[in-house]
Amino acid sequence: MELIVRTLGNAAGLWLAARFMSGLTVPGDQSAVHTWVNLIVVGLILALVNSLVKPVVKTLALPIYVLTFGLFALVVNGAMLMLTSWLTDKVSWLGAGSGVALGLHVATFGTAVGAAIIVAIVSAIIVGIFGPDED
Repeated sequence: MELIVRTLGNAAGLWLAARFMSGLTVPGDQSAVHTWVNLIVVGLILALVNSLVKPVVKTLALPIYVLTFGLFALVVNGAMLMLTSWLTDKVSWLGAGSGVALGLHVATFGTAVGAAIIVAIVSAIIVGIFGPDED
């Protein structure tokens, strides 16, 4: 259940970031349904990257986190978004047969950091509202 909520939170955050940032594009201009299918797939890939790769990167970069008082987290979040963009470019053939354009394109690392901030805020709000209770 938590993965589903995180995926939807990431998809909503990516949609908002793509609306406000010029360097972040999400293919799927044919219809709103295609766009949202793409956003959900990319949100799932981002959730998996954040669950599998990010803890390893955070552990390896612990001294840098300490030296920068945690501000290095912005760089790591941007890197996770860039990795998601790269992965979705590599698996873009998944949607070719169905006519749904899949992928996420991030122009620069600065765009990735800015978009990661937006995605993190929106995702945290959605997970906070709809996520499982931790009783």
